[in-house]
Amino acid sequence: MTRRTLFVLAGLLLVQSLIVTGVFTPQPHTGGDNAGYVALAHSILDRGAYLELWDPAEPPHTKYPPVFSVLLAAAILLGAKSWAALKLVPAFSVVLAVAFSFLWVRERKGLLFATVVAILFGLSESLVYYSQWILSDPTFLALTFAALWMLQREVGRGEVEPADGAVEKGEDAEAPQGRVWMVSGLALVVLAYFTRSAGLPLVAAVGLWLALEKRWKTLVSFGVLFGVPALLWYFRGRVLGGSEYVAEFWLMDPYRPDLGTVGLPGLLARAQQNLVAYVTQIIPGGIVGDGRTFLPPVGIGFGLLTLVGWIHSLREGRGPAELFFPLYLGLILLWPPAWSGDRFSLPLLPVMFFYSGVALVWLTASLPRGVRTGAVALLAVTAAVPAGMEWGRMMKSAESCRVASRAGTPTACLPPAQGEYFALAEWSGRNLPDDAIVTTRKPRTFFLMSGVKARSIPLVADRDEFLRRAWEGGGRYVSLDLLDGVSGYYVYPVVLERLSSFCGMVEVGSGQGAGTQLLGMLQPGPSTTAEGEEARGLSRCPSEMFLETPRIRPEVSGWEIPLLLW
Repeated sequence: MTRRTLFVLAGLLLVQSLIVTGVFTPQPHTGGDNAGYVALAHSILDRGAYLELWDPAEPPHTKYPPVFSVLLAAAILLGAKSWAALKLVPAFSVVLAVAFSFLWVRERKGLLFATVVAILFGLSESLVYYSQWILSDPTFLALTFAALWMLQREVGRGEVEPADGAVEKGEDAEAPQGRVWMVSGLALVVLAYFTRSAGLPLVAAVGLWLALEKRWKTLVSFGVLFGVPALLWYFRGRVLGGSEYVAEFWLMDPYRPDLGTVGLPGLLARAQQNLVAYVTQIIPGGIVGDGRTFLPPVGIGFGLLTLVGWIHSLREGRGPAELFFPLYLGLILLWPPAWSGDRFSLPLLPVMFFYSGVALVWLTASLPRGVRTGAVALLAVTAAVPAGMEWGRMMKSAESCRVASRAGTPTACLPPAQGEYFALAEWSGRNLPDDAIVTTRKPRTFFLMSGVKARSIPLVADRDEFLRRAWEGGGRYVSLDLLDGVSGYYVYPVVLERLSSFCGMVEVGSGQGAGTQLLGMLQPGPSTTAEGEEARGLSRCPSEMFLETPRIRPEVSGWEIPLLLW
C-alpha cells in the first residue's frame, strides 16, 4: 500500500473510532443474546467447556458458534467485568469492519471509490447502533470483509490505481504471495462461519468461486479446512440435541411455536414478505434511520441500482462477492419474518454501496467527468446527511446515559421494566436457596445478574401443560415481568386461573402500578375460582423458600456483571 492509502486508512480508523465512541453507552442491551454470549464466555473460563450454565441441566451449547464467545472470554481473562468493558469487543470490530470494507473496495475500484463507500458504511445507522451491543454481528462483519479483501488481493481482478501498488490482472495466482493471500482469506472465511452460522453463504460462495475458476486443489484444501471443524460442530449438535436454528427456521414464528410450521408455499410467501420489508424499510432505515417517510422510494431506487451494478460486475468477472451477495440475500429472505431486522442486513450494506457506485459510474459514462463526479457526490451527501443526523441523535442519548451512570443512577438508562428485572435478579442471587430454579422470560440475563439457574417460560397456552413444564426438574419460582408481551400472554393467565398454586416472594416496582414480581410455585392443583382468590391475593411463600440469612456479596457498582464479580 502507498503512503496515500495508509493516510486515508488511518483517517477512516480515527473517524470511525470517534463515531463509535460518541454513541458508546455502558448499559446492557435488553435482548437475551447479549447475556447468552457472556454466559458462554464465562462457561469457557469457569468450566473449560461450552455449556449453557444458566440451565439447571447445564447442557452443551449447540446454537451459537464459539469464536465470538472465545473473544469475550479473552476479554474477561484480561479483567473485563462490566457490560461496558465487554462492549469494546464489538465496538473495535465495527472499526475493523469499516477498514476492511475500504480495503476490499480499493482493490476493486481504487482509493476514491473505496473512501466514499467506507464513509457511507461507517455512518450507517444500523452499523453505529450495533457497535453498542454484545453481539457477534460486528465481529462477523470484520471477518467477512477481511476475507473478501484478502481473496481479492490474490485474485488481482480489481481496477485499481497503479500508484497504489495493487495486484494487476494476469499475476501468477500460484506465486508465493498469492498463496499467502489465498490461505489467509480462506482461513478467515472459516472463522466467519464459526462466528455466525449466517456465514454459510460466504462459505458456499467461496467454494463455488473456486470451482468456477477450476482451482481444484485449492477447493479440496478449503473443503478440508472448513469441512473437518464444520462436521465436528454438526455432529456435536446432532448428538447433543440437534440444531436449534434448523428447528426454528421451519416455524411460522419462533416465538409462537403453537402456530405450527411452514411448507414450500409458506417459504415463498415468507420470501416475498421479507423482500418488501427489507427493500422498502429495513435496509434504507438501516442507513439513515427508521421512521422516515422517504424510505420506500429510496429503498427501491437503492435496490435497483444495486441490481444493475451487480449484473455489470458479473459481466466483468465473477468474484467471491458477486456470489456471496445473492446467496446471503436469499438466506435472510427465507428466515422467519420475526427474525427480520437491520442487524441481519449489515453484511449487505458495503456490497450494496459498492454495486450502486458501479451502476452510477456505468450509467453516467457518457457524461462529462465533472458532471459524473458531481452527481455521485450529490447522491453520497444525500445519504450521508440524514445518517449523520441520526448519529447526532444517538450521541445525545448516549451522553445522557453516561451522565446518569457517573451520577450513580445507572438504571435511569433503562426502561423501568428492565431496571426492575435486573433488581429482581440481584435480589434472587442474595436470597434464594442454592438449588433454586427460576422460570423467567430471559433466563440468560437472569443468570448473569443473579447466579441463579433459570429456564425460559414455557411457550404453551394450555394452563396444565404450562404448570407441568414449569414444575418439572425442580422449578419452584416464576417471574412476572413487564419486559414485553410474553409474560402477559403465557404467565399472567396461569397465575390468575391457578392463584392457589402460587405464593408471593418479592415485588420490585417504582410505585406506579404493578411492579416486577417473583412468585413461588406450590404443588400444581386444579383450576380455582378466580373471583374469590383475587379478593384474597397471593399468600406469602413459606420460609423454606427463602435463605434464612441472605448471602453477603460485593456490592455491584455501575454496570458490573454480578456473576463475573461474585
